[in-house]
Amino acid sequence: MYQNPAYDPKNKMTPAQLQHHFDAFYEDFWCEMCKFGEIEEVVVCDNTNDHLIGNVYARFKYEDSAQAACDELNSRWYAARPIYCELSPVTDFREACCRLNSGEGCVRRGFCNFIHRKQPSPELDRELELSTKKWLKVRGRDDRSMSRSPSPEPTRKRY
Repeated sequence: MYQNPAYDPKNKMTPAQLQHHFDAFYEDFWCEMCKFGEIEEVVVCDNTNDHLIGNVYARFKYEDSAQAACDELNSRWYAARPIYCELSPVTDFREACCRLNSGEGCVRRGFCNFIHRKQPSPELDRELELSTKKWLKVRGRDDRSMSRSPSPEPTRKRY
């Protein structure tokens, strides 16, 4: 789904322009996924191998939210290309991401079989996190979360 212009041989964008391009995509994707339920994580692959290039993963709090997003996205297009969506059994992306990519560098680069995660700018990441927390506070907790938490203490009236 994500078409990284950095891999286009005709690309003349600066690193700042590439980050801005990615941030615009990331925010667009995040906001669209929020329509289906609470998002816990978004992972965008920066790999260049055939089976990972352009892959984007959204981890939802509830499986039925993920199913609703998947059903809806399979009938949609993004950037003039059809979206192919399926549910993934991966619940912890830390195990699927390349540990060398964030440290001293992966020698396989974009052809690694582990996800090379593309990160949004820290400002955008913080803004989306704060906006989501604010939205959850305004909306209130959902019924599923309420049923799993301890019942609130009864309010006492003062006379």
